Amino acid sequence: MKINIRNFALAAVSAASLAACTSIETYPDGRVDFDEIFANNKLTAGYLNGCYSTFNMVLDADISYGTNSFLDAATDNAHDVDDLTSGQFALWNNGGLTVVSNPIVKLDRWANYYEVISRLNIFINNIDEANVLNEANRTRWKGEAHGLRAYFYLRLAKLYGGVPIILDQKDYSQYDYSKVRPATFNEVARQIIKDCNEVLNNPEIDWKSGVSDKDFTRINKAMASAIMSEAALYAASPLNADDENAMTWAEAAEICKKAMTDCASNGYKLFTTVPGSANNANLIACTAYDNMFIQKPVFDNSNDPECILGKARVQVWNNNTAPIIAGHTRAGACPSQELVDCYETTDGKRPILGYSDAEHLQPIINPEATLYDEKNPYANRDPRLKATIYYNGAYGHLQESTPNPTIYTGKGAKHEYATNTLKNTRTGYYLHKYFNITSTRVANNDGYLREFRFAELCLNYAEAAFEAYGTGMPDDAYKAINDVRARVKMPSIPKGLDPEELRARIRNERRIEFAFENHRFYDVRRWKILDETAVVTGMIPVDETITEEPILDEDGNPELDDEGNVKTMEVRKCESYQRISVGKSAAVADKFLRLPVPIAEAVNLKSHTGLEFQNPGWGK
Repeated sequence: MKINIRNFALAAVSAASLAACTSIETYPDGRVDFDEIFANNKLTAGYLNGCYSTFNMVLDADISYGTNSFLDAATDNAHDVDDLTSGQFALWNNGGLTVVSNPIVKLDRWANYYEVISRLNIFINNIDEANVLNEANRTRWKGEAHGLRAYFYLRLAKLYGGVPIILDQKDYSQYDYSKVRPATFNEVARQIIKDCNEVLNNPEIDWKSGVSDKDFTRINKAMASAIMSEAALYAASPLNADDENAMTWAEAAEICKKAMTDCASNGYKLFTTVPGSANNANLIACTAYDNMFIQKPVFDNSNDPECILGKARVQVWNNNTAPIIAGHTRAGACPSQELVDCYETTDGKRPILGYSDAEHLQPIINPEATLYDEKNPYANRDPRLKATIYYNGAYGHLQESTPNPTIYTGKGAKHEYATNTLKNTRTGYYLHKYFNITSTRVANNDGYLREFRFAELCLNYAEAAFEAYGTGMPDDAYKAINDVRARVKMPSIPKGLDPEELRARIRNERRIEFAFENHRFYDVRRWKILDETAVVTGMIPVDETITEEPILDEDGNPELDDEGNVKTMEVRKCESYQRISVGKSAAVADKFLRLPVPIAEAVNLKSHTGLEFQNPGWGK
């Protein structure tokens, strides 16, 4: 629980000193007294801005876990090529997490999050007496600090569970850590919701952030609603349901519904803008769903009414897709066959109901999914499959200099399945989501990750309502999930399904809608199905026929080279596919449901309090 406030206070002075009118005394070691900070309007503002700097760094960090990869590679959604270099995901999946070392470095955030929470506590407990020249600013700043504290406690609780709740710090040096107590997840969730209500009831905070893009990540009421919705959903979930005084699913449904309806009443809605002709000509995006992830969110949501909080630009072209653009270095997080199997056929049927073997090489094909063809498995599928994943035979959105824009993963093809290079897929698939073909070595034009978006509020409510009321859940809960499906022209989930089938459909919808958005890692934990997600498989084409065919111009005539010869391209036709084993995670025992409290922190807390803070399965 060590926190270096001295350096932060000095940073706050630096942020505001050029504009400050007051002379600030500094100590030989660089400290600035808190009384002096809060006696100055601009230093007070600079102090809060320092907390926002950490907030923005956290948002940026979400785009590159491991070696510039996605957190999905620590789930059954993907397998990262860093198995070739014993990278972070390979170490994680081999069970390398310990109380002293987290292979995925960016998940090891206990100290970072508590440091900024401490700063926010000090701000909240001093702002009422601070020398702030504008009372509206005082009110707004205090509300924003509550919203930031809620966000960081949510991040902590999702990773570690019931973390200690520390709120009453006014000056770090005076805090008595002997009074710290272990908490349950639900206690943390209720504190998060309390902080969020401070934002929602604040008259100086609006539903949008500021008046320009520089204010884009300022806490607003929509962000507070999203934080509250997620906290309530997680609190009622199976992992946390054994808490004393646990939140009921009915409570969670009410909170999630309010978050969704309040945001909808204030201009937030699903993104439905289909790409214009220029984008289609450049082959950047094809549907509203994939078009959304190319857009850079702006402060007033004018180009994306779905984005509640999103900032980080990903770099797929170089680190997480097929070797398409010059400069590409790694295939990154390669989508799994398990994820591909989740995409329904266009008539709303699940083509794969499970597997008859432990290795997932023998799929149980749904006899009702008549549109599914094992020899052409990617046809007639939910459009989000094409928007998210490059599969064999997918149109590759390749550069104009490439004569054949098709992705082929068969033997000998440029994008072939391979196990001996970082540049090629381990699973037979590549990531397509976020990718922009106009990216180059000198200009990354790929898309943006959304931390919270309106679709999550819809699916949060649908899940909580189902768990509370079963198949008799309210009509607006059915509408919430079906609106998300309607965006990609998928048929509605009907009423009257068996309860287990409806739960499976709701969870499946979440998996495919939020693939490669850092949700799966947490969802399988809160549902307590981590032990069901160890196996990752892939699929490769076999029995291919390869022909050379003429390249045709816009009029259907063969194109000629400078010597008058007909230009040709290689065309591959796959006769059948073969499922392949890729990996099996060793990080699926119950202890992996939560991260261990870092050993130094657990020992420190115990020495101060005499109490045990370590999570189950990680020792004393």
